[in-house]
Amino acid sequence: MSPFSGKPIFPHSNKIRNSSEGKLIINFARSAPKIFGFRSGKQALFDIKSETSYNSYLSDKSLVLGLKKPNCIAWTDIPELEHQDHVIEARFRLDGLGGYAAAGIIFRMMHDESYYLALVSSKGYFRLDLIKNNSPKTLIGWTEISDFNSASDTALTKKREPAEGVSFNMSIITYGTYLIFLVNNKWVGKTSDDSITSGRIGFALASYEESAEQKTISGEQDDQNMEHKKPLPAANREKPEHGEYVCKAYLEYISIDTRLRSIEDSFRKWNDDSNINAEYRLRLAETFAAMNEYSKSLEQIEKAWKRRDDTIRDVTAGYSKVRTRRELLLAARMSSRLEQYKEAEEYINMIIDQWPDSAEAKLAYTEKMRLLTELNKFKELKDFAIKHSPQIDNDADYFALLARSLWELKDYKNSADAWEKAYKMTCSKTVQQSSEPEQSAANGVYAVNAANANENAKRKKKALSLYLAAGKIFLNQDNIPELAALMPKLASLGANDWEARALIGKWAFSIEDYKKCAGEFETSEKIRLAQKKQPKPDPALYYLWGLTYHFKGSKKNAVTMIEKAVKLAPDYELFRAKLAEIKGKDKSGETKKGRAKTKKQTDSN
Repeated sequence: MSPFSGKPIFPHSNKIRNSSEGKLIINFARSAPKIFGFRSGKQALFDIKSETSYNSYLSDKSLVLGLKKPNCIAWTDIPELEHQDHVIEARFRLDGLGGYAAAGIIFRMMHDESYYLALVSSKGYFRLDLIKNNSPKTLIGWTEISDFNSASDTALTKKREPAEGVSFNMSIITYGTYLIFLVNNKWVGKTSDDSITSGRIGFALASYEESAEQKTISGEQDDQNMEHKKPLPAANREKPEHGEYVCKAYLEYISIDTRLRSIEDSFRKWNDDSNINAEYRLRLAETFAAMNEYSKSLEQIEKAWKRRDDTIRDVTAGYSKVRTRRELLLAARMSSRLEQYKEAEEYINMIIDQWPDSAEAKLAYTEKMRLLTELNKFKELKDFAIKHSPQIDNDADYFALLARSLWELKDYKNSADAWEKAYKMTCSKTVQQSSEPEQSAANGVYAVNAANANENAKRKKKALSLYLAAGKIFLNQDNIPELAALMPKLASLGANDWEARALIGKWAFSIEDYKKCAGEFETSEKIRLAQKKQPKPDPALYYLWGLTYHFKGSKKNAVTMIEKAVKLAPDYELFRAKLAEIKGKDKSGETKKGRAKTKKQTDSN
């Protein structure tokens, strides 16, 4: 919820540098701007500047801004006027040239590193960002604009000449800390923020993705971080050919109204719930939910419901509240996150009672299980989960929640089985971070919980196997704290298990306790070799064991061990390279950084 009161902090905050209250209109189809009420006789025009990555220039009917590289933002602003409160209205045409781009208004711009940025994308989404001292903060994430494409098509058909891209209008009302936004005369968002109170206004363009054709032409991979480009002097201006751009935007019209009465009238109109469609608020609620802004999301849901209820009440005698399954599920989740459990349960029950076989009901069942867990109602949770098992997605979340209830009820055997099911379900999934290869999404915590439950159920052999599985997951994830927490269990249950002693040795290597590492590896190998049916040896064990000798300066023993590793895994380049390196040296000298790198590279073996 907003910490600010309903009364604007700056009720008379429309002070403008070098000017009084007034209205500026720039229609680029005309030769000069219209200025009403400003004392300054200086025409407030955009400072059109360019550099190598973007270009701005005037065409016959618009101010054009074109970017020549993806993943950057550029702007051109009006340097003569600084505003606090105002109503901005602007008309744009945006052409992503086959890629993904967004255009809009930069306002309250103190300097090049502090401003608000409101954008509308070529895919029909709106967003608002605050950049303060070059540190960005999203105030409203990407929010879908209702009927954006149809509205853009209508705008295009009104043009005298055919045009590419999408056309849209944007309005911004700033009144003290309040910021209200409209696109194509439809309310898309409102927030309150006092980070910046005044500044300049500008026209901005952002590029996110190149088209496939542009990528082929450039042959380059650009940095994925958004680059904010500062204008350079006009002497550097250039007007490249169309093919050099990744996106272009055209500002056709802009007006800036700083008259107090106009600002108050606009704020009053668009702050009134009766003028805001419930659907628009629900879209914003979904955005806030995705941003983990639970209070703001729930506030928008409740206002949307009130707006809809008022409309129905006006036209229907037999009034009844209308709530959709999707809305109720979102409201339940937001209420639960805010620990408003009574309201959350009410919304969940409404879904289950009215639409028991719907897709939302499946999600509601799981949400209720989470809710009962938060309320520590474990007996009720167990009964609910078993009773509604056919209606609930029996996924990893289901079994984890069921396992938790059984654990709390001291039914360790069934808890262990449920935890193990949850763990095994995660083993079949993979995750990918950035350009790294896909990795298993196996949940080591589920495996630990299953092991704990098995240990309490006196199934020690099963417990050890799951502790080992969890340890290998943590080792591959470089999760040393979780791995360290397992060491007492492995030492206790796995004192005579070669895999457990090997894992303890690998953990010791990761914390650079090479003496303990070598000792554990030696014990592990003795246990393995003593077994009647010997398990296959672990090449990573020999490799790391060899490195402990190498760090102590024992080249002969190091070579012997790493040769064993190479023999077991002849195609693994790391083993062969390290062997060649050690054979070519007469002294050790591995740095801590090199040891850490070596440990990480062998984790997956």
